[in-house]
This record gives sequence, C-alpha cells and structure tokens, in this order.
Amino acid sequence: MSSPRRSQTQKMRLSLTTRKVPLEVPTPTEKDWPTDEGDYVFMDLDQGLDSLPQPYRMINKLVNLLFDRSWEIIEERNALREAESSQIQPTVYPPVGEIQLNKRPNCMAVSQDFLFVGGAKGFSIYNLYNAKRIYVWDKLKVDVTSICATDLGSEILIALVDEMGIVLHLPFL
Repeated sequence: MSSPRRSQTQKMRLSLTTRKVPLEVPTPTEKDWPTDEGDYVFMDLDQGLDSLPQPYRMINKLVNLLFDRSWEIIEERNALREAESSQIQPTVYPPVGEIQLNKRPNCMAVSQDFLFVGGAKGFSIYNLYNAKRIYVWDKLKVDVTSICATDLGSEILIALVDEMGIVLHLPFL
C-alpha cells in the first residue's frame, strides 16, 4: 500500500515539472492567405484522366450516370422477360359454343360429355360438344344447391342436394 505522504510528493513533482505557460495564438496576416487557400481547394480526382474543363467533365459524368442507370433498367427488364418466357404456359382452349342458361345456376358438375347445371326449381343437362340442352327437370320445386356426377361405365349417377339437405339420386343414360 502506498502512504499518503508518498502520493503528496508525487503530486509535488508533477506540479514542478509542468509549468503553466500562456498559449500563444499567432495572429493572421495577409501574407499567409495565399497558402491557406491552396490548402482548402477542392481537387477533382478525375482531372488527371480527363482532358475536358470542369463544367464539361461534370456533364460527362452525368451523361455516363444516365447511361449506366438506363442500362441497368434494360437488363432488369430483360431478366423479367426471360423469367416470364421460361414459365410453362397453360394450354388455352377457346370455347366451341355458348350455352344459354334459362336461370342463374347455383352449381355445376361435369362428367364424360355432359354438363349438369343445378338452379332454382330444377336442373338441366347439356351436351359439351354441341352446347345443346338435352334434358330439363323442373319437377323438383326446390333449389338445387349441390350436384355430384359420377361415371359408372354405361351410366352416370347424379346426386342432387336441395336447400333442405335432401339428396336425390338419379341414373342418367
């Protein structure tokens, strides 16, 4: 451990070695102005490479920047176009004919070559190839809310569900 007396002697030594001297700030003179301006001039780093004067170098930089950005945009668009063209396009079949429905349909089902449409107060069966209505059944007197059609080989089984949840099974063909 250090004694308090020893720390005081160290303080005294420090105070003896460090002397307080007033700081001298040199006064500015007009002779120093040209050298000060030379120190604070902004230098163009590209001046050694370019032979154009300053305003034209700036215009040249802006034009180069414009070309670089536009080239980046062109490359991005080409990449997007290539990505879209590399995707597999689904086959689109145009409609052969238009089917005119009598009422607004609630549900539809497809099986083999037939389209089953359920609506208010009954359902209809349409041929898919010539778009003609084959059969209309309006005897239900209820709204058909769901149709399920299943191919059984020589027959098609149609299951109709009405608004009350009652299921009606009908064989077709």
